[in-house]
Amino acid sequence: MIQLRGDALTITIAELGAELQSVTDAQGQDWLWNGNPAIWAGRSPLLFPVIGKHPDGKVLIDGKRYPIKSHGVARTSPFQLVTQDDAACTLRLTDNDETRQAYPFAFALDMTYRLDGPALTLTARIANTGTVPMPFCFGYHPAVLWPLPGADGLPHRIHLGNGASPRHLRLSADGQRAPQSHASVFEDGVLTLDHALFVDDALIIAEGAGHHLWYGADGWPGVAVDFPGMPHLGIWTKPNGPYICIEPWHGLPSPSDPDEPLDKRAGVILLAPGAATELPMTLTFGVPKPS
Repeated sequence: MIQLRGDALTITIAELGAELQSVTDAQGQDWLWNGNPAIWAGRSPLLFPVIGKHPDGKVLIDGKRYPIKSHGVARTSPFQLVTQDDAACTLRLTDNDETRQAYPFAFALDMTYRLDGPALTLTARIANTGTVPMPFCFGYHPAVLWPLPGADGLPHRIHLGNGASPRHLRLSADGQRAPQSHASVFEDGVLTLDHALFVDDALIIAEGAGHHLWYGADGWPGVAVDFPGMPHLGIWTKPNGPYICIEPWHGLPSPSDPDEPLDKRAGVILLAPGAATELPMTLTFGVPKPS
């Protein structure tokens, strides 16, 4: 387990999946879900190179079907610690025999965690170390407590920074992206959270969410989330789960069509040989609702 300690936050990160395990502020308050396996064992998994489930558990790449787990290979793979100082660390996953059984590409995925006061920035750097173009999706999946510390019994809301009220998609019973678009559950950019919203799984905002939001309860410090360069947003919890997952994505879950190849997936990134790209997300804890 890796620990970073700053003036305002202390975090821990597991080598398995390079997954954030805890976020604790200077008052000793926890902000991240604890991963109780009786409810949901995840805390903040990394989604790479796919998001969600595929028909029959197989992804189509270059005419061949590869068995792949939900959300891909990163979350169940051990990363290696590359660098660490007081404020930051970087962990790396490179392709290996196991990843290539599901995803036949040469890659390096570096995850950097950096503390700056009450802000925690996660930056994924994905490099194509092979000789052919590499299609992939990437997503963050942090589970923040719901209710937040001290705000039990208060309505919790998500405020989109752009003030929009985007429509959303849903998943089918088998976990693939359904084609129907649904009327917005936002009102002037504000979503009041209710567990009934998640009886049919996640809310998937394919477009219009912007790149900044605030989550919290009126009159209480909350969490600001900035996700430049990430065009999609998932919002999810298990029924009556005591957390809410705020999930910036680049790429959408697979449709039910088993013949859609990964390189044609909505939002997919096609990375040239030798190229690399970075996808950051910043979580700022204990900030008031924007006026």
